[in-house]
Amino acid sequence: MFVGVGLFNLFNLLYHFFMLRMLPPIDYGHLNALVALFMVISVPASTVQTMVTKFVSSFQAQNHFDRVKGLLRHLLLSMLIIGFSLFVLISLASSLISSFLQISSEGLILLLGVSLFFAMVIPVAWGALQGLQKFGALTVNLTLNGGLKLVLSITFVLMGWRVLGALGALAISYFITTVLSLLILEGSLNQEKKKANPGLNSVKGARYDFSELYYYSIPVGLTLLCFMILTNIDLVLVKHFFTAQEAGYYSIAQMVGKIILFLPQPVVMVMFPKVSLIDSQKKETFPVLIRSLIMASSLCTLGVILCHLFPTIIIQMLTGTIYPECIPLVKLFSINMSFFSLTFILLYYHLAKQRKEFLYPLFFLTLIQVGCIGLLHQTMLQVLSIVSVVSILLLGMNFYLAHRHSRK
Repeated sequence: MFVGVGLFNLFNLLYHFFMLRMLPPIDYGHLNALVALFMVISVPASTVQTMVTKFVSSFQAQNHFDRVKGLLRHLLLSMLIIGFSLFVLISLASSLISSFLQISSEGLILLLGVSLFFAMVIPVAWGALQGLQKFGALTVNLTLNGGLKLVLSITFVLMGWRVLGALGALAISYFITTVLSLLILEGSLNQEKKKANPGLNSVKGARYDFSELYYYSIPVGLTLLCFMILTNIDLVLVKHFFTAQEAGYYSIAQMVGKIILFLPQPVVMVMFPKVSLIDSQKKETFPVLIRSLIMASSLCTLGVILCHLFPTIIIQMLTGTIYPECIPLVKLFSINMSFFSLTFILLYYHLAKQRKEFLYPLFFLTLIQVGCIGLLHQTMLQVLSIVSVVSILLLGMNFYLAHRHSRK
């Protein structure tokens, strides 16, 4: 799984790297704004995958395969309806969205809707495969998804399709891996049912109340949604308030910042289950958090130093061209994303401890960031300054909450 997730993230990074080099700044600004919007809207899908993994593994342990199938049918139908509804809404509002983002082609908005449809469905299959511990199949799917998007985007852009080709590769990769994962899941369920002991806690013909499933999804979904908005909405608003050229420069700088944001991701992957286990044993978890923050801080500090010492070289490596306008943005982005990266560790620490009070400052600071950028956006540096203040406040508040509980 570590290899699969690592390859998936690497292919996503290479996707942006090649698109940044192959597309002019204005076109890349269009693409990056649409991808950012895609990530924000698809947050519920990430929540569904977490829910499915938890409950499928629990039902499998109890030999309740009918309950597994009932859960998957319920969620698959729900996500199909949500995905289709999203596509219809985006299609109807395509002219408004293209006008807001200053994108002349409504076809790009429709393609975004197609991508979101499949992005709503595929987490049900991925979560089920993870819950059934079919890690090999899930790794293949993740790798194929990222690899297809990378190869097809390069091919389509070389064919002259520009942003349409880059976004079309996203839609096609999700379509192929959605169909493949559902086929693999069907075979896996049949295989697991044959291996199971039919007399052990088997349950048939009953209707199940999935209210616990949805209750569990609330803090996870709100956390992921707010964090995705905090780290992506500035790009969407810059695309609206500034010229296409300026938004392109902002997208280039954000690309550098996002690399720093995802550097400590393996730390979160290890810390989350570790804290959950130690907490269930009624032992102290705060030292694990401190070690995680120290490791992540080391990675982020290295990234910030490099961005401040060699911003021109980094920009040239990514784009093949030197854009002086990006240099001050890259420096500030590196700091902002470092704070958000450390905050992400704290958010997952709270989730592992099953706490909810951290949601209040997270929710209100998200609203404050969006509102302040909407009101104060004379320059792009002013926008990034607002993001800086919010990231520092969010990091400080979450560390305070973690430390307060540790003292108790």
